[in-house]
Amino acid sequence: MADLLINHRRPRRFRRVNRQLTDMTDEELRRRYRFSSPSVDRLVGLIGHRLHRQTNRNQALTPKQQVLVALRFYASGNFMQVIGDTFGIDIATVSRAVRDVTDALFDMKDRAITFPRTEREKNEVKAGLYEIRGFPGLIGCIDGTHVKILSPGRAQGQPYINRKHQHSINVQATCDHKGKVFVMESVV
Repeated sequence: MADLLINHRRPRRFRRVNRQLTDMTDEELRRRYRFSSPSVDRLVGLIGHRLHRQTNRNQALTPKQQVLVALRFYASGNFMQVIGDTFGIDIATVSRAVRDVTDALFDMKDRAITFPRTEREKNEVKAGLYEIRGFPGLIGCIDGTHVKILSPGRAQGQPYINRKHQHSINVQATCDHKGKVFVMESVV
């Protein structure tokens, strides 16, 4: 009787996330991920040990693939389902990758995010920003973006609705002339 049972399940096919990186020029990488290939590699070197999956499955995402998925999510502002469809992976996998990369980056914040303290550091940033844009006395540039989120519910959702009537968290960052982040915070 067991011989009569036939598995009609289609074999699973995965698009490899690495292909997304190797087929692109540095300009395309910057446009899609906001990072260059060496910057992606550096980021993987810093947090990759935290992202390695201890599994016997043959399709586990590598640390580099997880970083790429998270960077695409951060850079595009798309929903996780769209990111998953782009990479050919499940939304739950996207969610885990974004969470794990975000947690790893957040744990590094005290090492990586510092405001210039000494006069020498401040003067270096001032000179760098003046050289780039001719703006005197500036020790940081600030910018912000809205990161889309799922609605936290009817009762708590109102503060999270942006001008486009979408649920989001407003995140802003301050950086120096080299793009090094000093301060990052979310504003509700």
